[in-house]
Amino acid sequence: MSFSKRIPFRGRHLVRGQAAVYHVVSRTAFARFTFEAAEKAHFLRILQRQAGFCGVEVLAYCLMSNHFHLLVKVPEPGPIGDAELLRRYRLLYGGRTCPPSSPSPEVLETLLRKNETEGRELRERILARMHDLPAFVRELKQRFGIWYNHRHDNKGTLWAERFRSTIVEASAEALSTVAAYIDLNPVRAKIVDDPADYRFSSFGRAVGGNRAARRGYEAVFCQKRDWKGLLPSYNLILYGKGEGPKGVPGKDLGRIDAEKAAKVLDNGGRLPVWQLLRWRVRYFSDGTALGSKHFLENLGKHWNQESGGSRTQHAYRMRAGEWGELRSYRNLQIAPVSEPVVK
Repeated sequence: MSFSKRIPFRGRHLVRGQAAVYHVVSRTAFARFTFEAAEKAHFLRILQRQAGFCGVEVLAYCLMSNHFHLLVKVPEPGPIGDAELLRRYRLLYGGRTCPPSSPSPEVLETLLRKNETEGRELRERILARMHDLPAFVRELKQRFGIWYNHRHDNKGTLWAERFRSTIVEASAEALSTVAAYIDLNPVRAKIVDDPADYRFSSFGRAVGGNRAARRGYEAVFCQKRDWKGLLPSYNLILYGKGEGPKGVPGKDLGRIDAEKAAKVLDNGGRLPVWQLLRWRVRYFSDGTALGSKHFLENLGKHWNQESGGSRTQHAYRMRAGEWGELRSYRNLQIAPVSEPVVK
């Protein structure tokens, strides 16, 4: 097991040599809200194919009008045979015109079977794109960007910057909290009152019966419960109660009065997680890693070994909320929790 060194500009860490879960965020270069329903639907189709090709498991997602959130599990590197490589390659390119730099699936199959120099080099280049978070996100954004520019006769970059990522401990507590934060994006933006009503999120699709989305939440709860069994516990995080948000509009949807919440926080109080997740929580984008104290201390020790660092504290209590056993690798001081800005 090994961990990458810190990248100073972004503060990004990647886990090497074992499976890892990440919360990924990326925004467009435009100030305006860019993506309409057709663009969002196409992005999710590309996401499905790209994840299948890379071997990345999508646990939760939400696509907004100018950014996206993903909770993804990147598997432990392992051998991939030619049959599996071709299956994934066809998932990405089958039935479509391949880019000039890539052979068709039929040509690739022939080259791999011959196993000569060209085939061996192709095999290595394709395998290098699998089980790798930066490659997965880069290709996802590139493919959608090319499609978007062609559709809108747009030139130049679509995306503002490299993506942000935070390592998330593969525990039900950490995963479900981050997944809920992702699912509540359209609620924070005041697009919907109920996250179940948003079509372009994993929760909205899971509530609508999508089996792949439901499998993602089963993985969030570490396969200990099926969709029906996990829903009451997840609803406690989303709505503050175990049943669905049926009742008086504006009362039972888990909304929080901004003025009252600000007063609680200003006085040093702590809010329940289900309320706090309706605010902007920087720990999920800038905290570097989230999880239990033991998990973060283990990460920190490995990073010290690889980079020659001398940091002694690696797990900080997260402020403003009743976060349970969750800790952050970074001790954020400036507005770790703030009221979301709705444009």
